[in-house]
Amino acid sequence: MGQQQHTDVGHPLTEARIACPTCKRLLRVRTAGAAGRPRFFPFCSERCKLVDLNAWLDADYRIPARPDEESEDAMSSGEASS
Repeated sequence: MGQQQHTDVGHPLTEARIACPTCKRLLRVRTAGAAGRPRFFPFCSERCKLVDLNAWLDADYRIPARPDEESEDAMSSGEASS
């Protein structure tokens, strides 16, 4: 009686452990649906979520980008220096 069964065949009831990206604290997360996820997923708390947001806003994180071909052509022809 104390054992709970999950009847949805497409979504087995399992748990995973993930680390908070900010503080590395381990979280237990249900892999079947959003109901088992922590409130601030993938972070462990609102504080960790805000620390990460602040890092993005301060440009601590950057997405590398390749220069456009047009800007390379402009620099080689001297248009960028005028």
